[in-house]
Formats: sequence, C-alpha cells, structure tokens
Amino acid sequence: MTGSLIVLTATYAFALFVLLLLLVRSRLSRKAQVSIILAGSAFYLAHFFSLNALQGWPSQSSLPEEFTLHAWQVEEPNHSQNQVGQIYLWVQTQEWEAPRAYGLPYSNEVHDRLDTARARHQEGYAQQGQADGSGSVTFSDSPKRLPLKTGNSATATKD
Repeated sequence: MTGSLIVLTATYAFALFVLLLLLVRSRLSRKAQVSIILAGSAFYLAHFFSLNALQGWPSQSSLPEEFTLHAWQVEEPNHSQNQVGQIYLWVQTQEWEAPRAYGLPYSNEVHDRLDTARARHQEGYAQQGQADGSGSVTFSDSPKRLPLKTGNSATATKD
C-alpha cells in the first residue's frame, strides 16, 4: 500500500507541475495565476493528508446495513486519562472480496452485544450483524456454522 501512496502523491505533484508550466505560459493575469497556484497547493495538501485513510485505518463511516462479523476489539473509556472508548469491528458484506475495518464510538450496549456474539462465535456460530444507521448494532447467528476448533477444552475427549 505504501508504494501506491507514493505513486498517488507523485502523480498529483506531477499534475500540479504541469499546471504550473501552463500557467507560466498563459495570458491570465498575475492575480488569477497566483490564485490558481494557491488553490492547487491547498488541494495538494488536502490530498496528501487524506491519504492516511487509505493506509488501513478503521473507517469512521457508518457500517453497512448487513454484514458478517469476523473480529472485534473493544477499548473501554478511561475517564481518569480523559480517553473516550472505541469499538473496532472487522466486517464483510457479500459484495466485498475482503473484510474492512470500522471504528465506532464506545457504547455499553454494543459492548454487551459483542460479548454475547463472542460466546456464540466460540460455540461455532458465525455472527451476522445489522446496523440501523443510528449507531445501534445487533448480532445474530448465521445459518452457516463454523467448523469446530480442535484443541478446545469443551470438545476435547479425555481418555
């Protein structure tokens, strides 16, 4: 991914360079040329700082309406250090080839639902999620069971 980011940055810088060459040769007023150069520079900076979103950081956008829950991590709020909590989900829809990461603000309700989903997942049930758009997420068992894990104390037989 880092190589792609370098290529994206280089192509954008090249486009700005070509724009600069065209402006030098144009018959626009100096004020218009300076305005275009400043606008191009501002767009370049916005582009450069928005590339962070392409590096695998969890998306802060809303979850899809229906998805399969693969993994999650809960960071509870720490009021003594003035840190708000965060819930990270790794989800996939049927249309996507690979799962995507999402970040949600911490919620006791979602945390409790994830604890229940973890227990059901350990019993071998894939978890389907549904988001209603208001930040509430529910999980239910998928009709497709996961294969039983070997080495699990609950499934191991004793001689």
